[in-house]
Amino acid sequence: MVDLDRLERLLLAAARERRPLTYGRLLRALGFRMGPRNVAALCRDLGRVQARLTARGAPDLCCLVVRAADGLPGAGWFSSRRAEGLYDGPPEGPAARTHLVAAQACAYAWAATAPTAGPSKEAGSERPWPDAGDV
Repeated sequence: MVDLDRLERLLLAAARERRPLTYGRLLRALGFRMGPRNVAALCRDLGRVQARLTARGAPDLCCLVVRAADGLPGAGWFSSRRAEGLYDGPPEGPAARTHLVAAQACAYAWAATAPTAGPSKEAGSERPWPDAGDV
């Protein structure tokens, strides 16, 4: 669906800014509208980018992509964490939020010390969203 290098740069920028992204904001940044098919395709591509990042020793950065309604990732993110043996709770509620906060803290800490060379541009150099207020 999208340029995986660009998607990776956007995730790295969000991690460096210590700023989660909503699915809608990320889709708009990539030139797509919010909709079930686009969200499903984005989630597939997030998995592909995360596999590349993991192969290079990065933590989970997909935890930064959340729903606007409650600030949590979709159920698929929690399912993948369960499959990896990293989480055994529900995809909503206090346990989910606690797990997410820990995963995001790990992503932020890693991004603060990560190399700046990205897949095809300087990682973290892409910021297509406004500085303040836009959710």
